[in-house]
Amino acid sequence: MNTVRRIVKNTGAILLSGVVGPVCSFVLVLYVGRLLGVSGLGKFSVALSLFFIFQTISSLGFEHLITREVAKDRTKAGKYLINASFIGFFFSILMAGAMCLTGYLLDYPHDMAMAVYILSFSLIPATLAIVCQSICRAYERLEFVSLPIVAGDLFKVLLGLYILFKGYGLVKLIIVVLGGHILAFFMSLYFVLGCIEKPLFKVDFRFCEWIIKAAPTFTLIFIFSTIYWNVDVLMLSKLKGASSVGFYSAAYKLMTACRIVPMGYVAAVQPVIFRLFRFSRERFEMVCKKSIKYILIANLPIAIGITILANKFVALFFKSEFLPSADALRILIWTLVPFSTVLVFAYALIASNNQRIDLRVNIIGLICNVSLNLLLIPKLDFLGAAIATFVSICLFLGLQYSFISKNLFRVNFIQIVGKPIISGVMMGMIILLFRQVNLLMLVFISALVYLFFLLVLRTFSQTDIQLFRRLWERERGPSFVTKSEVL
Repeated sequence: MNTVRRIVKNTGAILLSGVVGPVCSFVLVLYVGRLLGVSGLGKFSVALSLFFIFQTISSLGFEHLITREVAKDRTKAGKYLINASFIGFFFSILMAGAMCLTGYLLDYPHDMAMAVYILSFSLIPATLAIVCQSICRAYERLEFVSLPIVAGDLFKVLLGLYILFKGYGLVKLIIVVLGGHILAFFMSLYFVLGCIEKPLFKVDFRFCEWIIKAAPTFTLIFIFSTIYWNVDVLMLSKLKGASSVGFYSAAYKLMTACRIVPMGYVAAVQPVIFRLFRFSRERFEMVCKKSIKYILIANLPIAIGITILANKFVALFFKSEFLPSADALRILIWTLVPFSTVLVFAYALIASNNQRIDLRVNIIGLICNVSLNLLLIPKLDFLGAAIATFVSICLFLGLQYSFISKNLFRVNFIQIVGKPIISGVMMGMIILLFRQVNLLMLVFISALVYLFFLLVLRTFSQTDIQLFRRLWERERGPSFVTKSEVL
């Protein structure tokens, strides 16, 4: 299978979890909001935000480190599995205790505090699952990453809905979430053992020491990145209360659902970027640039369309009491445009062993986000949190590009987005003219209009056309070495 087809196959695998996961999460959030109210949704969101932060710390940034190293040398897969799992198990226990302590010190209501305590136990299976999935990513068997995630998400949403309709409330729902993480771990373990030819069952303490020494930069990147995407919820919960978190979370979930396709593609191309930097700098640069181009082309119409139709989307999925979320959605949806490019740049920095630069950018981005939240939330409530997220992600992208353009490669953003912006504006005019049409029909029509103008303006180059054709060709030589191949 050639490189392009492999990327597409793995993108499809990631999209499986990328679609099912967010859909399951969205459905669960939808009914939490409907059955437990704005305050209940706020409490649920705060508990999950704390979990994501402490999960990041307990996993020590293994996802990028293990994927990068095993992608270079698969013979070390078994060694990484046993030793990284040993370290992850130890740190996840420590972080579970720290998460419980944090929930206690924040002095949340009883049901909210109990949710945090119970969810802390999920850190152990979630961290071990990350280790297993990172190795599967290195083998480019992303279906082995997706299936456990899908199974865990389906378990959570199906049993969670049953719990909610039975009237059991937040605490019982969190127990179901814990069960989903346990199921995902055991499935991930089964799949990774099928990938590794000779699993090792002996802990090498010297190798563990090397992992711990190599991991801090990756760990800090993950910690600051996770805090960056969750700190607004925590700050809202303390500065404004659970209701504000509920309004913000509704908009945030809709925005997250729109990230499915670009995140699926970037996850699939990640191991390719890591390996190409070693074998071919020319093709490494091409993959990064083409990825940015395709992602921006995909994201611009989504941002434009939802900006115009935010009220309709909020009304479609939530009760009328959530309509104030529409204004936050109009701001948050534009984070899609810089966000996916930020991911590609981050992987380019890690592949080129410049993860320390990415760490610095994460720290600066977090400081900017927290500062803006402190300034804007008291004045603008959840709209202030949305503005802080958008401004800080733009700063994030600017800092990354400043380094990459000087040391790795340059991206001509004006050339990339010029024609898609024109196409998006034409699409937006059609939406404004026919906004009273059925929403699903309007989405379909606007997508056709956008694609039509992309083709009329000749947005896709001959190289792009060759790439699309390669999807149906068989591999004619060794991957990543033949200069005649496009990828």
